[in-house]
Amino acid sequence: MQPIATENRGRFGFGGFLLFVLAVLGIVLIVYRYATGIGSVANLNQGYPWGFWIGFDVLAGIALAGGAFVVAGLVHIFGGEKYHPLVRPAILTAFLGYLLFIFALLIDLGRPWMIWSQMINWHHESPMFEVGWCVMMYTTVLFLEFLPVVFERFKLRGLHALWKALGPWIIVAMIMFFTFVMTDSMTWVLIIGAALVLFQLMVLAGVLHTDPKVPTLLIMAGIIFSTLHQSSLGTLFLMVPHKLSAIWYSPLLPIQFFLSAVMAGLAMIIVEANWSGWFFKRKPETDLLVGMGRGLTVVMLIYLALKVVDLVVRGAAPEVLATSNVAIAFWIEIVVGLLIPLAFLMTPELARSGKGLFWAALFVVIGLIINRINVAVTGISAPAGPTYYPHWMEIAITAGVVSLGILAFVFVCRFFPIFEEHEHTAKA
Repeated sequence: MQPIATENRGRFGFGGFLLFVLAVLGIVLIVYRYATGIGSVANLNQGYPWGFWIGFDVLAGIALAGGAFVVAGLVHIFGGEKYHPLVRPAILTAFLGYLLFIFALLIDLGRPWMIWSQMINWHHESPMFEVGWCVMMYTTVLFLEFLPVVFERFKLRGLHALWKALGPWIIVAMIMFFTFVMTDSMTWVLIIGAALVLFQLMVLAGVLHTDPKVPTLLIMAGIIFSTLHQSSLGTLFLMVPHKLSAIWYSPLLPIQFFLSAVMAGLAMIIVEANWSGWFFKRKPETDLLVGMGRGLTVVMLIYLALKVVDLVVRGAAPEVLATSNVAIAFWIEIVVGLLIPLAFLMTPELARSGKGLFWAALFVVIGLIINRINVAVTGISAPAGPTYYPHWMEIAITAGVVSLGILAFVFVCRFFPIFEEHEHTAKA
């Protein structure tokens, strides 16, 4: 299988024009936000300091970018070599997703110019501190994982060889530094560092078999940082038991956030593969996506079972049976994000077809977005003050950021070897 550049320029018609208009409108509104203050474009208040931007741009955006650590781990750690054609599109989606998340976060922060302060002000008791550092580390890992695409595009063989040689040691240094930041303990730094150095020396000596294309430590780092911050985003909401509805407030929120991120990552791989196949007029790797669909089904069933048991054990089941706005929002989340896609995936004819997989995955993505907005906005009750509803400019800015991401994805796929030759593709 060889990486190939996409020669087809894609189906840019009215949809492309609409994306361009939304992107321009978003940029104009962002400039307006910085010129006049966040209060002029958002309906946030003292009771609801986190709104649509946090629920969609941050919580949902990070989860939807989780495909890279799932498929990279599957291919390079667990030996799923046949899924290799899905790795680069997943890494690109995740890399752009995290860059856009950081960009969107700067729009949401009241004082965005102070975001660097967490690098020198260490608050070990804060889950936000851990999330911030994990996001910085994982974005760096995604950058390192994407570099081979650049090397191949410009035929930089020397730099590619240097990347393979130095990549593992860069990761060793990153994880050791991260350990010190999180623990403030040189003992743990030395223990973790010794284990990582020993692992890499065994790889160099040929004692451990690893993927020759990508340093194993690079993939392991991606899995570690992703797992930590995907779950810690759920930990954030354990701090507000007095504000978050009992339907969503649970000690298992970190586990639920992690499992739903795995679901969303697998679903985004399926959605992206089908969409890019249609857009670039190339046949999607349906045989590989069927395997992804099976994995998605398993994770969804585990998540659904955990959700039901959690509600029953906590005594929150009556809450979901009440005729309240939060109960209705919960059932929309469950039906759209779990029951409908499971019906698709557990119907053999649909689970083996590209369209069936696409619609199932799309419903999972929509359900994940609803879940994150429910946790961050719908399920939150403020003790006083006006109820929060997103300002149209909040939605327009988010639409502009998403449009920029899609346009960037298309641009990169046009000029860089993102897609790989695959038996399924070659026959198209």
